[in-house]
Parts: sequence; structure tokens; C-alpha cells
Amino acid sequence: MKKVLILFLLVIFCVSGCGSSSSKDAASVESQQNAAPAGQDGMSQSIAGDLSESEVGASAAQLTDRKIILNAEVRIRVEDIEGVCEKIKDKTMELKGYLNDYSVHTNEYNANADISLKVPSPNYQEMLDFVIEQGKSDYKREYTNDVTTQYIDLEARMKVLRAEEESLLNLLNQAKTVEEILKIRTQITSTRQERESLEGQFKALSNSVEYATINVSIYKPRNSDANVNMENLNIFSRSWSGLIYGLNSLTAKVGNIIVFFFTALPTLILLGIIVFAVIYIKRRRKHKD
Repeated sequence: MKKVLILFLLVIFCVSGCGSSSSKDAASVESQQNAAPAGQDGMSQSIAGDLSESEVGASAAQLTDRKIILNAEVRIRVEDIEGVCEKIKDKTMELKGYLNDYSVHTNEYNANADISLKVPSPNYQEMLDFVIEQGKSDYKREYTNDVTTQYIDLEARMKVLRAEEESLLNLLNQAKTVEEILKIRTQITSTRQERESLEGQFKALSNSVEYATINVSIYKPRNSDANVNMENLNIFSRSWSGLIYGLNSLTAKVGNIIVFFFTALPTLILLGIIVFAVIYIKRRRKHKD
């Protein structure tokens, strides 16, 4: 009886040991399965973080590489218009720029000059400050034009057309009939013309970005020399200057009338002859009646 009891206890002990081992294995497997998604989630977060950082970096690079055209318009009053123009031209050459347009106008009342100059964009502010320092500025306007999108679009289109032209050239080498050769050559000519047109636009746009434009209007009133120190004169000197100025104005007006009269004199003589002839003919008819 004792032997049977001992044998029974041994069987129960073995069964309970196997069950414990199975539960431990199951727990281990479950923990491994739970750990795997956690690792995958961490990897996914890491990849997402890397992607977002790369996107931000690309956006930042695009923002720092904007294609901006710089422009300015300035009007200044000066006393020595010729000297100021020479200084502006010399400064433009010093800053590696060039004159786009230059003209001088003079009349009875004032003298003025118009200068359109271009300087490398990094030298834009230095040149603008120099121009304003040459006289009394009474007008200034600065404006920009962002052509980044147009710049990128032209680059992409030119790249596509170059690839298309290269493919057509390869097809031309493989063409066997005259009809195929003529058709491919027509396509090549059309593609090449479009590419060259875009390249011209791209070159002009690049030049506008690389060189800023400053339009300068310079003027000097003719009577500024006579009136520059009027406020510092005494009452008698100012009265005398006013009298002289009035006489000069009157003389100029009378002179204009005399010039107009002699300019119109041939026309007046012709009109007088016509009027005299009409009156003479009417009087003769009246006497005959």
C-alpha cells in the first residue's frame, strides 16, 4: 500500500512540473511578442522623425535660395549736376556694375539727368546709399520681385527639352526611311527652338537676379544759384534782387512775345493778303451793282 501511495505522489509531482514549465514558456513567448511591436513602434517613430527633419531641411534650403530681383528709384536735387553724374558713374564701375541708360536734359528753367544703372546684388545697398548722399533726396522707392517659382520652372522645362532632344537624336540615328528621318528632324527643330527660347528667358532672368537696378533722376533748378543765400541778405539787398528778378521775368516774357510775333509773321502776312483780297473783290462787285 505504501508503494502505491509513493508511486501516485511521484506521478502528481511530474505532472505539476511539466505544467509549470509550459506556463513559463508561454509567458516567455508572450513577452517576446509584446516586445516586438514596441520595437517596431520605436523604429517607425525614428523613421518618421528622420523624414520630417529632412523635409524641414529641404524647405529651409529653398527659402535661403530665393531668387529675388532688387529695384530702386531715387530722385535727388543737386547743385553740380555734371559732377554728381560723374561720381555716380565712377562708383558704379568701382562696384563692378554698368550703366544701362544715361541722358541729360536742359531747358530755360532747369537741368536734369536720368541714369539707369545695374550693380551686383550684394553691392545694391552700398550703391543706393552713395547715390542718396550726393544730394537732397525728395523721392525714394524700393521694391523687389520674387521669381523663384519662374526660375525653377524654366530650369525644369529646359531639362525636359534637353532629354527629349537627345532621345530624338538617338531615334534619328536608328531611322531607316526618308520619311522617318524627315519627321524626326522636324521634331528636333521644334524642340531645339523651344529650348533655345527658354534658355534666353532663363539668361535674362538670371541677369536680373544677379544685378540690381537703380534708376536715378537728378535735377538742378536754374534759379537756385541766385536764390541760395536770399534769406541771409538784408531787406534792401533782397528788394533789389526781387526787382532784378521781376525785370528779368518781364524781359523774358516780352522776348517770348517778340519771338512769337516774328515766328508767326509769315502766316499773318498771308492771312492779311487773303482778307484784303476778299474785301477788295466784295467792294468791286458792290460798285458794279
